[in-house]
Formats: sequence, structure tokens, C-alpha cells
Amino acid sequence: MIKKLILGTMQTNCYVVYNEQHECFLIDPGAQGQKIVRFLEEKELKLKAILLTHGHFDHIGAVDYLYDRFHCPIYTQKESFEIIQQPQMNLSAMMGEPFVLKSPIMASQPTMQIAGMTIQWLLLEGHCYGSSMIYVPQENALFSGDVLFAGSIGRYDFPTSSHLTTKESLKKIKTLQFDARLLPGHGVESSLKYEQMHNPFLRS
Repeated sequence: MIKKLILGTMQTNCYVVYNEQHECFLIDPGAQGQKIVRFLEEKELKLKAILLTHGHFDHIGAVDYLYDRFHCPIYTQKESFEIIQQPQMNLSAMMGEPFVLKSPIMASQPTMQIAGMTIQWLLLEGHCYGSSMIYVPQENALFSGDVLFAGSIGRYDFPTSSHLTTKESLKKIKTLQFDARLLPGHGVESSLKYEQMHNPFLRS
């Protein structure tokens, strides 16, 4: 089961993925930690982990609040570590509120098991160092962070962004041989096959 919470001034999509045993993990808790906790308490969910598709401020802003409360493991690609610890790179300095995470972050593995579900990490950089998509086969859900949106892609004009690397990542996305719900970091849901067929950045 998946619940989308839209958080913060950047309207970031945070996803709560949970099972029938009331275990869950979060993807990209970008802001409003109290709102996230309220949902977890309403559903009586046990938080097992926090997963970060990348290190930009609008995807990590509530991590310290949640870690202080739950002390659960936090995973992201090791390539994201530098961004998370640099206000210029995580873009919080650009917003006039520079911060870095104090919580301990661990490097994700290509395949992991959390809350009885398989987590598959796809490193698809270009938007920034460590930018990733996360596939959960049991939900047939592909959490695309800021790599891929419905009808668009993530910007590549930020610190650590790369147009060339973005193009290489888009080539990889074109070759994915499965379909899944596409749940992006901002905006509305789509599907992988639909984007492969209709997204102008994947058709060129």
C-alpha cells in the first residue's frame, strides 16, 4: 500500500509504503515532519527505514525530525553523501535557509529487503550526484525522485548536475523492459511505459 503526502513549499511528494503488518518505510520526507508522524500514528505504522532518492533540501528536510523520534536507518546512494552535507549542493543555501543533516546516513545496496519488501535502487545521475529511482516489485511502483516526471525530467542546471549525464540516464530508462506505476518526486503519477512512449525527453 502506498500513501502520497505532498509536503513543503516545493510541494514534494513523500511516499509511505506499508504492508499488512503495519510496517512501513518512507521515501523522500522533504518537510513537515509532524504531518508525516500524524499519518503514521493514525495508521499505527512502524517506521522501518527512510529512503532518499537524492540529497536536495526539498527531499531531506524532515529527516532529522523523524530520526530524532524513530531512530530508524536512513539509506541513500553513497554518491549523495557529499550533497547532503553541503548547503550549496543540497540547495538549501539558495533558499536562504542553509542546513545539513545531523542524522547518520547509510549507503544503499543495489537490492535490499525492508518491511518484507524488495527495494531495488537504480542510480540515474544527471539531476545531481546520487540521483536515483527506487523500484518496489511487490507494489509494482517505481519511485522516480527528480529523475523523471510525468511528461518531463528533472533540471540539470544545479550544482553537480550534468546535461551529458542526464542524457546517459535517459538512455538507460528507455531500455527498461518492465512497466510500473511511476511515482515522481513532484507532480502527478504516470506509468513507465507511458513515459517511454510519450515523454518528449525519452522519445528523442
